[in-house]
Amino acid sequence: MADGREVDQGELLGVAKDEERARSLLRALRTLSTGHDPKLREMANGVLRGSLSAEQAFTDPEYTAALFSGADKVRRAGELRSDAEAREAGARFGEWQRARDAEQEREEKDPDGASQDRRSTERPGAPGGPGGLRGPDQLPGIRPGIRPGNRFGPR
Repeated sequence: MADGREVDQGELLGVAKDEERARSLLRALRTLSTGHDPKLREMANGVLRGSLSAEQAFTDPEYTAALFSGADKVRRAGELRSDAEAREAGARFGEWQRARDAEQEREEKDPDGASQDRRSTERPGAPGGPGGLRGPDQLPGIRPGIRPGNRFGPR
């Protein structure tokens, strides 16, 4: 399949197990393919081109190490942010989520018309871009201004 076309979500079902997860995985791969980490870009582009299967990518020690390293950086950044930063990130995430939901609705209405030229090149949480981590003020059942503790301790 390394013929210049991008894999579609149907080709990711073996690893994703259902349509929604396959769609989400395809979006994540597209985001990683334009990210800052060269190892994750290499992995995502390989899967998207079809020169690397998703199974191979997710079991390769170098790629999994890069994924976990990125996740750890996000976790640490979340722990160190202020309340104001958490609220701002939550607002950016809300904007990004609405845009993503609109894109998903378009894809569901016209699955054959959903192509990579529609995808966003902006990454959630990128400086100046939409997204970010969801702050506790945006979680269901959490009152604004109340910051619950977590397994890493109170905030």
